[in-house]
Amino acid sequence: MPEDLPYTRPFWEALAEGDFLLQTCDVCDHAYFPPAPVCPDCHGDRVSWTEIDATGEIYAYTRQHRTADGFESPIVLATVDLDAGPRVLVRMDDEYAELEIGAPVEIRSVDYAGGLDRGWLADYPFFRGVLR
Repeated sequence: MPEDLPYTRPFWEALAEGDFLLQTCDVCDHAYFPPAPVCPDCHGDRVSWTEIDATGEIYAYTRQHRTADGFESPIVLATVDLDAGPRVLVRMDDEYAELEIGAPVEIRSVDYAGGLDRGWLADYPFFRGVLR
């Protein structure tokens, strides 16, 4: 694992177990995603990991007709307001026509199906959203 990214390791290890983690700032109590070595709100460097129920609702969604090499086209993406606070951009397993603003979503761990070299993350899963 690269020395410059050790702060994300707990997230990927938890995801491999089917759990979803957020970081919470120990200084201002702000929960955030994606993982970072400092709080994006107060810039404090004392952060903790919190396991959450990865549920929320759709804030916005789109269909991407052309994607980067190594990914199938089209894909459906949603910005999800997690019940625990932050917004997360996720690829959805559902069809575009099935989605609507405010629809309940669960984020699940899935095997990575892309065709890109993920380096040290090669053996770790990724995550996708699914309507509840």
